[in-house]
Amino acid sequence: MAATRVTGALVAAALAVVLAGCVGGGSRPDPSDRPPASAPAAATPSATPPATAVPQPSRRSAALEDQPISASAPPARLEIPDLGIDVAVQPVGLDGQGQMALFDDPAIAAWYQWGPAPASAEGSTVIAAHVDSLEYDLLPFARLKHAVAGMQIVVTDATGVRYGYLVQSVEVTEKSEVDWAAAFDRAGSPRLTLVTCGGAFDAENRRYLSNLVLTASRIG
Repeated sequence: MAATRVTGALVAAALAVVLAGCVGGGSRPDPSDRPPASAPAAATPSATPPATAVPQPSRRSAALEDQPISASAPPARLEIPDLGIDVAVQPVGLDGQGQMALFDDPAIAAWYQWGPAPASAEGSTVIAAHVDSLEYDLLPFARLKHAVAGMQIVVTDATGVRYGYLVQSVEVTEKSEVDWAAAFDRAGSPRLTLVTCGGAFDAENRRYLSNLVLTASRIG
């Protein structure tokens, strides 16, 4: 959604989208997988996760000292030629609510920097962006709903190395039912997970009820 293997750790995290028109309804990232919510997003994780009154989903925890930021080069660009998607990618941590941060600018997607990078030998590289907003209307990730199995994705990292991926699945699932453990998994074959909002829109609460999760396997 790694260069450093996290032994025995499967993080149950959720993407929360916070702009008008795409407001997250899932749970927050695992507290054991991030610095305290009060710390800057790019800060080094604390050894003691903060207490929280928000109910958390079942998960296997992992010690913070076992989960450093990936040492590999971060992704810098995401292209899906068949969908006309070409966006810049920048690393993010958590916002002030302890949720994965996203950018307002539709030309910038967010890479979850506490997880695997494109060059990582294992795990899911997570990149997310808003589907729309009042200011920008429909954004590039709105086209992900048209992705099909076998479609090619290219991620270029900050050093200029290009990584190819092939789409394996595209699923739109109610936020409470999304398998976030799989989306943010650090183990298994190297792959790419793209996330945005989708499904029905709750006009009263100004939020989408589902998330679109695209999974692609790395090639080459």
